[in-house]
Amino acid sequence: MTESTPIPEEFILKATALMEDRFSNTDKNHPIMNTLFELGINHVARDLMESPDRYREHPELPMPTKKFDPVDPIALVRTEVKLPSLPQVFIEMRQVINDPSSSASDLAKVISRDTALSAFLLRMVNSAFYSFPAQIDTISRAVAVIGTNQLSTLAMGTSVMDMFKGLPTDIIDLELFWRHSFACGIIASQLSKTFKQGTPEKCFVAGLLHDIGRPMFMMALPEQAVAAASISCNKKALMFKAEKVVAGFDHAELGGMLLRKWNLPFSLVNAVLYHHTPAKASKSPEALYVYFANIIAKTMGIGGSGDFFIRNINNERWEKHGLSADRLRKLDAELIPILDEAFSILQNIAA
Repeated sequence: MTESTPIPEEFILKATALMEDRFSNTDKNHPIMNTLFELGINHVARDLMESPDRYREHPELPMPTKKFDPVDPIALVRTEVKLPSLPQVFIEMRQVINDPSSSASDLAKVISRDTALSAFLLRMVNSAFYSFPAQIDTISRAVAVIGTNQLSTLAMGTSVMDMFKGLPTDIIDLELFWRHSFACGIIASQLSKTFKQGTPEKCFVAGLLHDIGRPMFMMALPEQAVAAASISCNKKALMFKAEKVVAGFDHAELGGMLLRKWNLPFSLVNAVLYHHTPAKASKSPEALYVYFANIIAKTMGIGGSGDFFIRNINNERWEKHGLSADRLRKLDAELIPILDEAFSILQNIAA
């Protein structure tokens, strides 16, 4: 189906009802909010036509009756969370990057030993994500063209995508989780390129990992995770606020701690930690663009990490950073082919 294919009215009506629910806490008279709402209806209506299973109704969760004691997230990260093992390629890449005597060819050798990761990176560098005029057919060439830091950032971020594969689908739908995360990464990187701030690769990885604390929260505190989902659903509350009610902290804080534990760059830690509160990281374009990207991706109905409600938007913040209503419409049109290609890459990785 192409963008020009007419959408039957029944799907427009269903999409409008879904978007009304997701935007129930917002003022749609604001130009930015109204534009996002309209764009979202179009995206969700097309998605309803193509993938109706993604919108199947889930049983309602009763409001929690148990009162939970606050949890120390630092202690959780240090002792109680049994995380899946970090991919070996991630560990080896970090060793190479931290070794002052290592070279670009050393990094290329490490990446090349992981055939799935190599295939992913080569498809990315040959996609609309970069739009290079000539084909890049080896990791060594990719390192030379993109640079050691940029390619290693991409590789380290994407290498963790298999970490939570064992989680039951009734805890989290990992396909939807990574689809949303991937979209956030693509959108954040496009914002970085458009406004020439931050590093597109760091913005991509920050978007990709922004919700990494969600599956970790579910693994470590399953009762509190269910309670937070119940509060979010019944009260139409933002998930990170519901998590704070039941645990005393949210997935953004947990995700930031996890990335710090992995010794990832501080700009990535900040972007994950403050992706709901970018004002606290005012000097981090990565945090700001992930904040924008998260809202845009949720508005477009792309995937999900369990949180579907849209927060009320500070109109001035968006316009101050160049995201006027007209610019959002232009960005939306530009994103469609890039996201379509990116999702085909993601499907190959997940297969």
